[in-house]
Amino acid sequence: MKKHLPLFLLLMFVCGGLAAEPISDKPDATGFTSLFDGVTWTDWDHPPHLDGVWEIADGVIRLRTDEPKRVSGKDYNLSTAKKYKDFTLMIDWRLTGKPVVKPHQWLTDDGQFHHDGDGKVIMKDNLTWGDSGIYLRGARVAQVNIWCQPCGSGEVGTKFKDLSATQDERRKTMPSVRADKGPGEWNRFIITLRGDRVDVTLNGTPVIQGARVKDIPAEGPLTLQNHKDAVEFRNVFIKELKP
Repeated sequence: MKKHLPLFLLLMFVCGGLAAEPISDKPDATGFTSLFDGVTWTDWDHPPHLDGVWEIADGVIRLRTDEPKRVSGKDYNLSTAKKYKDFTLMIDWRLTGKPVVKPHQWLTDDGQFHHDGDGKVIMKDNLTWGDSGIYLRGARVAQVNIWCQPCGSGEVGTKFKDLSATQDERRKTMPSVRADKGPGEWNRFIITLRGDRVDVTLNGTPVIQGARVKDIPAEGPLTLQNHKDAVEFRNVFIKELKP
């Protein structure tokens, strides 16, 4: 039986994607340092086992979906060679997978999963075309999510929510509005990390303000997540901040 996308999700997709303004190819990066020259892996840690996994093509960093068999113990995410403390990161990304309807866990307004009366996680159909993320200071607990959840991209570390934190603190890790564009369209994050607090702007709209990441390391690389879904990155710039 063919599955149909619920009307409210279809409207959300159209309003959040096709109606958005296009992202400029060349952002104003005054005061920032480039981390990607569009040609080489300078500034990135790209060991041999990432050959055929992460590639540079058409001036973008691209995750291949036909990667070779993985070797146990190897990290298949892509990280910068340098470690960073406090910074503002500007980075463009797009998910290029084919849109399909799949069941997803449904998130509450503070990032937990909805459960039924028996304690089972509730799954609902959702249009998706990929999943990725950016680990701040290389920490998965500080992942800024790139995905197709109805709440939008920019969410901070769903699976690692600190349940000892207040509900208000957890709500700060959830996007205040869905600002994503549609399938295959470029999006732009501006992410600021100071200490253990994260702010995220997506396509010119502030979506995260003052989210706290417990136990985040004092420094670490910027890491692009390998979720095995088609994703591309370009225009990677960083501005290191003084404490």
